[in-house]
Amino acid sequence: MMLSVLAPVGAATAETGDDEVIDEITVAVDDTVVTVTSNETAVENATVNVTSTDEDTPYAVDNMTDADGTVDLPEPEETVNVTVNASYENASGEELTDKTEETLEPEPKGLEISVEQNGDVVVTVTDNETAVSNATVDVSTVDENASYADEGTYTTGDNGTVGLDAPFGNESVEVAFNTTVDNESVETTKTLEPAEYDTFGSLVSAFVGNAQDDSDGPLGLTVANFVLEHNPGNAPDHAGPPSHAGPSGDGDEETDNQGPPEHAGGPPGEEDVDAEEADEDAETDEDDNSSQGNGGGPPSHAGPN
Repeated sequence: MMLSVLAPVGAATAETGDDEVIDEITVAVDDTVVTVTSNETAVENATVNVTSTDEDTPYAVDNMTDADGTVDLPEPEETVNVTVNASYENASGEELTDKTEETLEPEPKGLEISVEQNGDVVVTVTDNETAVSNATVDVSTVDENASYADEGTYTTGDNGTVGLDAPFGNESVEVAFNTTVDNESVETTKTLEPAEYDTFGSLVSAFVGNAQDDSDGPLGLTVANFVLEHNPGNAPDHAGPPSHAGPSGDGDEETDNQGPPEHAGGPPGEEDVDAEEADEDAETDEDDNSSQGNGGGPPSHAGPN
């Protein structure tokens, strides 16, 4: 008796590869990861196209799934609504598609402290871009030898900000700003520029107004020290003319260089005097001969008129 064994239906197709059994795909998004599957099995080399549905928020991605059937999307700069399209061509040449609509959110930024200066100084504390009120802000100079009148500890208001004055004087100062919220601390530094005043008097007036609120010592002494330190008339030690400069005539070199140049003639010497005297004597003799009549008068052949 001969027995024959028939292969189960579908066994041959299973041996030809997984592509032949893919007849549908599913696309899903988790945070910023797109996954394409078929019957809960990852689909490699599926095309993923992501486009924004918000006119004012551009966002676009075109990519292929990896061996895990996934595509990592870049984090958006702001919240954006997108359409995610997935497509795949199976072994039979059939193009399978699926799509979903999702909202992508940027990564939470957590606790932040920022400083802006536009004349005055504004310190802002936020947590996930939301203002934090009653946050403690410590303000100190980076250089311990530098000074800043508004050094100290402050508390943010309802809008999460602290207002400070610009540095007094003529020099900028680098300042550190630190805040702690729920045991999390962040710090930033910023170089603050001095306030601009039309006159030195207006600078002093501004300082006096600030010192009346903050000074614990005698106000007059505080203001006097400020004026002495910041008076624009206080020239530094190196100011003034160079060391080699001096009044006219000082120094041997300058004296030696005075007078006519070397090629100019000097006062006459003895030889020059003798020559001049000889010339004068010769001129005198000529005058005497002319006046004595030698050879003078009319010629001998001239007769009376």
